Amino acid sequence: MNLMAWSEHFVSGIDAVDAQHKALVGMINAAAPHLASGGEEAQHAVGPLLDKLVKYAQSHFTFEEELMQAAHVLPVYFEQHLKTHQAFVQEVVQMRAQYEKGESLSGNDLLHFLTSWLTFHILSEDKHMARQVLAIRAGETASQAFASLDTTQGAPQAVYNAALVDLFSLLTARNRTLTEANAQVRDAKRELESANTLLEARVSERTHELADANSALQEERQALVDSIARLKQTQAQLLQSEKMAAVGQLAAGVAHEINNPIGFVNSNLGTLSGYLDHLLALLAVYAEARSSLPAALLARLEALPAYAELAYIREDAPDLLRECREGLARVKRIVNDLRDFSHAGDGGWAAADINSTLESALNVVGNKIRHKATVVKEFALLPLVDCIASQLAQVFVNLLLNAAQAIEDTGTITLRTGGTADAVWIEISDTGVGMSEETQKHVFEPFYTTKPVGQGTGLGLSVSWDIVRRHAGSVELHSTLGQGTRVHITLPVSHAGQTVAA
Repeated sequence: MNLMAWSEHFVSGIDAVDAQHKALVGMINAAAPHLASGGEEAQHAVGPLLDKLVKYAQSHFTFEEELMQAAHVLPVYFEQHLKTHQAFVQEVVQMRAQYEKGESLSGNDLLHFLTSWLTFHILSEDKHMARQVLAIRAGETASQAFASLDTTQGAPQAVYNAALVDLFSLLTARNRTLTEANAQVRDAKRELESANTLLEARVSERTHELADANSALQEERQALVDSIARLKQTQAQLLQSEKMAAVGQLAAGVAHEINNPIGFVNSNLGTLSGYLDHLLALLAVYAEARSSLPAALLARLEALPAYAELAYIREDAPDLLRECREGLARVKRIVNDLRDFSHAGDGGWAAADINSTLESALNVVGNKIRHKATVVKEFALLPLVDCIASQLAQVFVNLLLNAAQAIEDTGTITLRTGGTADAVWIEISDTGVGMSEETQKHVFEPFYTTKPVGQGTGLGLSVSWDIVRRHAGSVELHSTLGQGTRVHITLPVSHAGQTVAA
């Protein structure tokens, strides 16, 4: 004979929920004879049943919560229902921990708890949940479905109330056991306190001596930590300065070497353009004189392969020359940006166009970004800013490289600028992997890097922050894992006490 018989009062109206409830009833009925027998048989049955309950709770509660979320029930009811799930899981987990410690766990108590909770869960909570979900599916609003709950359910309600009484009776019995255990703990605590009083008198003197020694050590340690921090900061600035000097020398050399062939190509394109104009003029004269040519000569000309493509060549040649000039102009812009970047740290304070500085930085790192991200530019009209433009270009290069490296496959990097008459702001955001809160706490520290060993020095953001600080500006970083990072820089248009950064 089953401990619990499935009743029509248990039917919620949602087949999947009812099927899960029936499975739980069957699970309890199967274990009931073993749990009720007492002794070792009951103890052996407790562990497997608790494991099954944990798995069932994970699956069943997740299904019900997804069901309520899909129906958009009222948040207040969802939270209430969620708490009953959490309470059951906590109780089962606590019983499992008690069982694992080898403590006695009554099979009858477990049966009493499960049957009481199951009756309460099915007849009250899940019926209320099902009525609301079905009402919302039928067209009612979440508020209407919640308000229409009828708490007087006749026989089901009586069973529900009896189940609550049984549940509270079980909890009372367990609390009585805990009270007795607490009394024993209090007695043991008093004995320990007495022993501790004796020990404290002996330890106190030694503690004072150790405290004095520890205080002295702490002062020495703090002094050492401060010295190491200053040393690391100085080392970071020196390493970055050396790196930028080397990059600058290389960029200056590359710019110089490229400028000479650019001059040759530019000059030759001009000459070639003149030749092409003369040739096209000659072809125009030929077209006019074509009818007067001897038939034999005309036949020889028309037999030439180039003759058939003559009209296409006359149309395409000027376009090819134009594309060459445009490509050459782009190379010259990149070379100029490289030459400007090579002088980072050499310039003094001067009024600069932040939009142009940002464009130059983008040109310098364009090859790193072009194949990974689409660059979106939203530049506002800005006032000129008193700054060392080459140093700010270094900041923008660091941020753009970080944005590109944060994008694993392809994504978007957005550059925005804006401001007022007194201050301007620059924002660089990406759709990369983002950062954790812990990483954001340390990201501006020297030598802090999330890259593998050998792939990053951890100095880029630290130096960038220091440059912005020396420009009396501020840096804000906002990042979310899986969504990307946004860096917001604010700079004053003008400020007193300008000094060339070290």
